[in-house]
Amino acid sequence: MRQTIFNYLNEKGIIESIKSDYGTISLKTSDNDITIAGNRIELIMLADYILNVALADFDGWHVHLDEHNFFDKESKELIVALKLANNGEASVVEMPDD
Repeated sequence: MRQTIFNYLNEKGIIESIKSDYGTISLKTSDNDITIAGNRIELIMLADYILNVALADFDGWHVHLDEHNFFDKESKELIVALKLANNGEASVVEMPDD
């Protein structure tokens, strides 16, 4: 993942570095709410994930964020997908291996 937002904020002196307290971000759902709670660095990293998907070149580019790569163990999985077509849904495609 490119850390576009993080690097920009770092260059401007707004944040210094990724701290060791990364890994406590949570995603909780209830009947009417979705709550994403994390510290400053974690929320900036989430913004970077979303920006990377938004800058992708094709419909359906997506990222899975879950307990294995981003959220805490009690969180639900979050899939962020790019929808270029105006048909109401993103057609999720398989991503190539890095």
